[in-house]
Amino acid sequence: MQEQVLAVSLAAVAAVAAVFAKVLRELQPGEAGWSAAEAAAKLRARLLWGSLVMGAAIALLTLVPWPHAVATGPEVVSVTVRARLWAWELEPARVPANTPVVFLATSEDVNHGFGVFDLQGRLLFQTQAMPGWVNKVSWTFAEPGRYRILCLEYCGLVHHGMIAELDVVPKG
Repeated sequence: MQEQVLAVSLAAVAAVAAVFAKVLRELQPGEAGWSAAEAAAKLRARLLWGSLVMGAAIALLTLVPWPHAVATGPEVVSVTVRARLWAWELEPARVPANTPVVFLATSEDVNHGFGVFDLQGRLLFQTQAMPGWVNKVSWTFAEPGRYRILCLEYCGLVHHGMIAELDVVPKG
C-alpha cells in the first residue's frame, strides 16, 4: 500500500505542476508594459520549477525508506505479540541483533499500545494491538540488550504494570 500512496502523491504533484505550466504558457502579451509582465512570468516559472524540484527532493528523501514498510525476506524474524489484560506474550522473546524483526501484534481483549523502548528508555516504535486484527511493524535492533515493552493505551486498573522484555542477543 505504501507504494500506492507514493504513486498517488507524485501523480497529484504532477497534476498541480501541469496546471501551473498551462497557466504560464497561456499568458498573452499586452500592448503596454509587456516587458514587465514577461519578466514576472519568467520569475513565476523559475519559482514554480524550483518549488517542484525542491518538493520532489523533499518527498523522496522523507518517504524513502517508507517508515511503515514491513520487512520481508529469508533473514526476517517474526515475533508474535499477544496482548491481554495486563500482560504481553511474545513468541519468541529473544531475537538476534542486526536482523530485521517483524512484530505481529494483536489483542485478546481490548486495545493495547505496543511500545518498544531502547536501553536508555527512549521509545523506538509503537503500534496498536487490537482484538480481531494483526498490526505489523518492522524494526532492526542495532545493539544487543534487554528492551522494555510497555502498554501505551490505557487498558484498565493494572495498565501501569503491563510490562514485558525482549532480549536482543548478538547475531551468530
